[in-house]
Amino acid sequence: MSAFVCYQLISFVRSLKFIPPVIIFLVWVFILYAYKGVPILSSYAVTSIAMYLIMTWITMSIFTLDEESEKHILISHLRRKANYLFGKWITILIVMIPLLLFAIFFPIITGSFKGFMSIKLYAFAIYSHLVLVMFGILVGTLFSATKLATKKYAWLSAVFIIVVSLASKSIIDSAMFFKWILWIFPPVFKVIGNMEGEDQVLINKTLILDSTFVIVYLIVGVAMLVPLFIKKES
Repeated sequence: MSAFVCYQLISFVRSLKFIPPVIIFLVWVFILYAYKGVPILSSYAVTSIAMYLIMTWITMSIFTLDEESEKHILISHLRRKANYLFGKWITILIVMIPLLLFAIFFPIITGSFKGFMSIKLYAFAIYSHLVLVMFGILVGTLFSATKLATKKYAWLSAVFIIVVSLASKSIIDSAMFFKWILWIFPPVFKVIGNMEGEDQVLINKTLILDSTFVIVYLIVGVAMLVPLFIKKES
C-alpha cells in the first residue's frame, strides 16, 4: 500500500494537476487575511469552505490520474479493489495535510486575528476543516470513482452538490419541505452554523447533536462509497 501511495503522489505532482487548486486556495487565504483584526471563527469558516471546494477538486483529479488499463494493473497488484480506493483516499489525505496546516496556522503566525486562540478554538478549527475536507473527498469520490464518474456532467454534478449543500440553510428557510430532501447533501451548516457570532465555542446540546449527525453522515457516506466503487470496477 505504501508503494502505491508513493506512486500516486509522484504521479499527481508530475501531472501538475495540483497547481490550479493549490494556487487558488493560497490566494483565497492571502486575500482573507490581507487585513488584520479579523474574527477567528468566521474566518476559519471561510477557509473550511475553501477546503471543501478545493478537496473536491483534488479528489477528482487524483481519481482520474490512472488510465483504465493502468487502473486494472494496479488493482491486480493490490489484490483487492477496496485497497485501490483506500490508497487513493490516503493519498488525498496526505495532500490535504499541508493545506490544512496552512489554513489554520497562517493567520496565527501573521497575527491576523483580533482575539486570542484557546484550546477549544484550536480543536474546533481542526474539526471544522477536517469535516469539510471529508465532505469534499466524499463528493469528489462519488463523481470520479463510481458509475456517476462515467456521466457526461460529472464535474457539473459535483459543483451542484457543493452549491446546494452550502445554500441548504437558506433553501430550507424558504420552504420547510426541502428539509426532507436536503438531508442527503453534505450537512455543511451543521458545522459552519456553529461558527457564527462570538469567537467562542459553546459545548451545548446543539453542538453535540450537530457533531453526532456529521460523524454518522461521514460513516454512512464511506460505507456507501466502498460498494459503489467495487460495483463499478466489477
